[in-house]
Amino acid sequence: MKAINLTLCSCDKYFDKGMWKPYHGIEKLIADKVKKQIPKAKVIFKNFEMPMAQKEKKEIEVIAKVKDKETHVKVILKLAKCPLCAREGTQYFEAILQVRSLNVSVLEKAIDLLKKRVEKLRNKGMFINKVEPVSDGFDLFMTNKRIAQSLGKELHEHFGGVFKLSPRIFTRNKQTSKDLYRMSILVRLPDFQVGDIIINHDKVYKVDKTSTKIKLLDIEANNFVTTDYAKMHSHPLKAHTTYVSRIHPYVEVINPYDFQSSMVKNKSLPTLEIGQEVKVVVHRGIYVVE
Repeated sequence: MKAINLTLCSCDKYFDKGMWKPYHGIEKLIADKVKKQIPKAKVIFKNFEMPMAQKEKKEIEVIAKVKDKETHVKVILKLAKCPLCAREGTQYFEAILQVRSLNVSVLEKAIDLLKKRVEKLRNKGMFINKVEPVSDGFDLFMTNKRIAQSLGKELHEHFGGVFKLSPRIFTRNKQTSKDLYRMSILVRLPDFQVGDIIINHDKVYKVDKTSTKIKLLDIEANNFVTTDYAKMHSHPLKAHTTYVSRIHPYVEVINPYDFQSSMVKNKSLPTLEIGQEVKVVVHRGIYVVE
């Protein structure tokens, strides 16, 4: 029986009859190839070793057993890159995903989410070939504009903010006469995250949920409002640790700026005790925020 030659890509595809085709498990692929020549054979693997470097070849031997007859089959494995994976580490890109936020923590969480997603998309030819830092975020140069757009939408749905697409003609395919586009995808994420205390239109809110709509808790009225990020004019408030100074007839705490006992503006509060430690913010009054 003649040797079986298999050219493999790390994205679980192999080259066969002029095409890159997916496979599910190298042992199953080899067994299928053997059984095409020796039907009903039981394929036995011994000393199996995969090539580790590009263009490296590994020669292994498997046994095709039919009843009491054994046939030794030579299998030559070669590691190469399919056309999609060949784009990794090059200057090639189809889209620039522009991730922006003034909040470093939000940026870090967004980039971590992208890295996890992209790692699972390698077999679809999705790579980040370059990352350029800018003053308020990052530009990520990606090899698949369709997937990049989907990732931008996922960031927007998860964190909220602003999502914009800007396609532009890059070149024209001479064979099909079709325009080829590169995509700029802007995701301007909020400068806050869930749990932050912010001022929005001169009122104090706690951020309850970030998504395509922002859900806020009005600290004074103790009710929820939902708004579009584009309509917000907000900035964060720093929380301070202080102490309850009075509970009757109104709750008062020590103002962290002037150290005077001040009545809080919350309409609803949990049961508090004098001397209890609480977190507060100050904006045209003082608010307990925990």
